Amino acid sequence: MLRFLFLALVSVFLVSSCALESPEFLGSEGMEGFKIDGKTITFNAGVKVSNPNWFAIKVKRSTVDVYVEEQYMGKVSLEKKVKLKAKRESILQFPLKAELEDGAMFTMLRYASKENVNVRIKGKVKGGVWFFSKKIEIDETRQVSGKELQLNQIGK
Repeated sequence: MLRFLFLALVSVFLVSSCALESPEFLGSEGMEGFKIDGKTITFNAGVKVSNPNWFAIKVKRSTVDVYVEEQYMGKVSLEKKVKLKAKRESILQFPLKAELEDGAMFTMLRYASKENVNVRIKGKVKGGVWFFSKKIEIDETRQVSGKELQLNQIGK
């Protein structure tokens, strides 16, 4: 029992002393598998990321708020955990579920004719290494082409 406790404490100190570098978003690889059911949309988003750490990171089920031009659109949830492999660039499929607010589809159509649109993602994302996990506050704004908001472009 004492040996197990000692090993656990050493593991905690080793992991907590390691500098965790944030994974880097390298680009989008498209979206597919759209299913629309009322105000709920489920789909898979392909994302290219780089994990500079010497250990794998698991992104666990999380929910964030999405805004388009500072107008609240709804919540997007990661449906199952995704593993970022150590010291590697990867193209990963993130299974997502969007719960849209009333009028969100019309708002997207209104901004679809603009050249660039600001999309903001805000919330807490839960990640983990081995059996340690932590919630990280996210507040990112990116410019996307208005064409990406067009419903006839979904899945292309």
